[in-house]
Amino acid sequence: MAKKIGLVLGSGVARGLSHIGVLKVLDKNKINVDFITGTSIGALIGAIYASGVSAKEIEEIALNIDKIKTLTLFTPTISHSGLIDGNKIIKFIESIIDRQNISDLNIPFAAIATDIMTGEEVVITKGSLLHTLRASISIPGIFTPANYNGKFLVDGGLVNPVPVSVALNMSADILIAVNVIPSPQKKAQNIKMKEETRKTPIKRISSEMVNIRLSKFLSPLKSIVNINELLKKKTPTPNVFNIILHTIAIAEYQIAALQLAKYKPDFLIAPSVEFIKPIEFFRAEEAIAAGEKAITKILPKIKKRLKE
Repeated sequence: MAKKIGLVLGSGVARGLSHIGVLKVLDKNKINVDFITGTSIGALIGAIYASGVSAKEIEEIALNIDKIKTLTLFTPTISHSGLIDGNKIIKFIESIIDRQNISDLNIPFAAIATDIMTGEEVVITKGSLLHTLRASISIPGIFTPANYNGKFLVDGGLVNPVPVSVALNMSADILIAVNVIPSPQKKAQNIKMKEETRKTPIKRISSEMVNIRLSKFLSPLKSIVNINELLKKKTPTPNVFNIILHTIAIAEYQIAALQLAKYKPDFLIAPSVEFIKPIEFFRAEEAIAAGEKAITKILPKIKKRLKE
């Protein structure tokens, strides 16, 4: 009997694009995933994959997100509970995923969110897929909380950044977890070197996947933002974004370390993505390559385990 594989995709904002690289290698080696558990960006990418979109197609979408599209997705709105209302990102997700409910997905899926009022972990395995993802990606202080069944939910990374504990209940024989949260020390040591040695221009591609699924969303972007004004700015996002995100990342690193020591996956993949800043979604090529490199190192062990 074939062994069932559970995949855990952790939080990490733009660094989580490396999850795509992991999925690409699994697809290439015809290693099927039977269960997916994700937090924040991990929940988003996991849900897209579980809906039937291949890793290669997800990569094509990610490679077409440049600085302008990133700015548009994270344009601040006036709200007393967050900088961004999340509507643009939800419309973006809706342009990719055509499934309405978690029960419609091809692969059993669970997303992690946090009840901001009680601090409790909320595991979502049914109901509206868009509402679920809106809750799981709602970084506190940046996104307004999601009102989900009477609860105000935010990013699941606050309580379970790499939700191996949840995946253990999904009856997988082999558990593969991906942690993209770097230690603060490692990030400080490597970020300058990586940025100074980067020479290869980012690759952009146009495909049927992007044209069909994203045309309605991407085509009006130039009319939404003043391109010339945005290009004059030296930084892709307001500094307050990075302050909030780096603060949360420090806490998430500590939480993830404690939980991974208690709940151990069979294989833990940790792509080297410390040089990518939290909102740099336009660096998908580098993030994806890091994910591919990280899983390729342990791929022989995964294959061996599958044969046992």
